[in-house]
Amino acid sequence: MVTADKVENKNFHIQSVIGCILLALVFIISFFISRNNFSNAAIWLAASSLGFIFQKSRFCFAASFRDLFLFGSGQNMKGVLIAIAVSSIGFVGILSWILPNPLPGEFPSAAHVLPVGISTIVAGTLFGIGMVTAGGCVSGTIYRVAEGYTASMVTMLGIFIGAILLIISWDFWWDVFISKEPKIFLPSTFSLGFGFSLVITLLLLLLIYFTVLYIETKSGITNFVFSKNNEIKTKGFYQKIVEIINKLFVKSWSTTTGGLALGFVAIIYFLFHSPPGVTGEIMKQSINISESLNFTNGPLKGISSLSGCLGGSIDQGIISHTFVSTIGVFFGALVSALLSKEFKIRTPKEPKRYLQSLSGGVLMGYSATLGIGCTIGAFFSAISSLSLSGWVFGISLALGAFIGTKIIKLIG
Repeated sequence: MVTADKVENKNFHIQSVIGCILLALVFIISFFISRNNFSNAAIWLAASSLGFIFQKSRFCFAASFRDLFLFGSGQNMKGVLIAIAVSSIGFVGILSWILPNPLPGEFPSAAHVLPVGISTIVAGTLFGIGMVTAGGCVSGTIYRVAEGYTASMVTMLGIFIGAILLIISWDFWWDVFISKEPKIFLPSTFSLGFGFSLVITLLLLLLIYFTVLYIETKSGITNFVFSKNNEIKTKGFYQKIVEIINKLFVKSWSTTTGGLALGFVAIIYFLFHSPPGVTGEIMKQSINISESLNFTNGPLKGISSLSGCLGGSIDQGIISHTFVSTIGVFFGALVSALLSKEFKIRTPKEPKRYLQSLSGGVLMGYSATLGIGCTIGAFFSAISSLSLSGWVFGISLALGAFIGTKIIKLIG
């Protein structure tokens, strides 16, 4: 007689085998990409690592704001702050190497130094509302799709719809706002230099970190570490190897570990091309869809002058850095989900969640295209690139997330 436990164990075994095959495939794909473009091969590996990190540590920017506002829990937010701090330190080294003595208003073109103004505030606020309403930011949506969440698949559809809607109205935003908004690179615009700009960035991150700790204390949130066994056991070499493999590939990581890993992988990203972003390919394909449906005609105004997630990939072929970046994140998350035996087709208990996911996705797609990036490109990578736009987007993101928590409370 076949029991439910036997069926489940067999399913877990199959997931592990498929996960190992896909992990090997990551490196095989990298090899073939490297034959034409070594930089894209490196980005593919870095993006796959990002997806693995996101899934393994449940790293989600939406949760970092939502949990802080709803429950007073700052565990995810502290992971985000650690990631930005690590990447900022690494980015300064790269930025100062690319452009040692920037003149006033000058900045490295590869950095995520984006226009800052009304468009940034609107983009950040709408994205904050959208990510909390949908239950995940764009990167969070990608790794949840890899885990089998059907609601996240609907969110992804909404992201494309939102991106297309913004592309249709791009000329308005460009003519009225974006074209007139400055790109403020802290080391050159305010003559702060790289060292002082980094110190200011780290001090602000530290201030926010202590604020999060204060909120947790006021909310009664305390992190305990429980020891299951006080006995010290001697482990053999084989047992130690198995334990290390389980910790790396099977068991969940803490958000602190995820934040550290994200920061280091972001530095690798920048070394080989530009800071990380996950919405570039979504924006690129949305532009192609808009043109094929005759919603737009020709390239978007001024788009070639902007960096961010799109990063000049419009004129590249199919296997561009944005393609390998976005697909790589999904692939890495899928590998992690399978090795952790966490892949499962999941449907929401209430059908209204699909509408919630779709609407949140539309808001994220619209705002990520407006802001030339999401929580990764316009927030994380922008702050690490010493761009003022990252801070403005982040503050607006917090406002939108706060509004989003009020909305989901009303929805129930």
